[in-house]
Amino acid sequence: MKVLAHCGVVGSEVRPLYFLKGLNEKIADARIISFGACNFACPYCKRDGNFRAADGSIVSAIDCDIEDLLKVCDDAIVKKQVVRLSGGDPVVFPEASVAIGEYVREKGGRLSIAHNGSSPQFIKRMIDLGLESAAIDLKGTRGDLGLRAGLKNGLGAKMYERSVETQDLLSASGVFVDVRTPIFSNTTLDDLLEMAADIVSGGNREQEFWTLRLYKPVVGCDWDAPRNTESVIWMIEEVKKSYPNLKMGLRAKWEPEGFLYF
Repeated sequence: MKVLAHCGVVGSEVRPLYFLKGLNEKIADARIISFGACNFACPYCKRDGNFRAADGSIVSAIDCDIEDLLKVCDDAIVKKQVVRLSGGDPVVFPEASVAIGEYVREKGGRLSIAHNGSSPQFIKRMIDLGLESAAIDLKGTRGDLGLRAGLKNGLGAKMYERSVETQDLLSASGVFVDVRTPIFSNTTLDDLLEMAADIVSGGNREQEFWTLRLYKPVVGCDWDAPRNTESVIWMIEEVKKSYPNLKMGLRAKWEPEGFLYF
């Protein structure tokens, strides 16, 4: 299968799951296994997901055996890290994702997933494996998700609905959900209010957290420009006036002090 290496080493990336603090849970470190293909083609992808090789995988992806990924899981479990399947997107490798999930469960480990929200059916399979937490993308509104995710033929609106369905399915099943939304220079308060209404419309609100994420410009993405952090904080505060019980955060930087809770 295809995977993405971190600093030249597969499975070496570790990220704190900061959103858990917003749900009154202890922040956990997650060991990231990044699959090297995606069914989206976001122009702002930090992992070159908008650049594809001849076989359709992400151009920087490399071949890897599942046995090597299970060794990563072993090391993560020993270090009490959460095993997080990411990408690209794990939905492109469903059987490998399930196999890894089964292995982690058998070894008594903790399982998480980062997914673009495109497949509730895939997520149902992962929930059955004892999924503890999930990061689910909501990359834009119904009207602009197609642009944000590099989707054509009206698929953006369809994927929006699937993402909301996926969030509801997870939270209703007791999984901690981090809804992730990128903020661009042309993201508006009305955009956030539209998404907020859908996030709180179903599922279990006590299990859901909404993370807004600031992105730096990416070559080839002409609508991704730096955004003033204070303006985003203002929008969050306005959203909270309409949805005071919606747990929200802003990731302005990767460092701990760069994550703000509201």
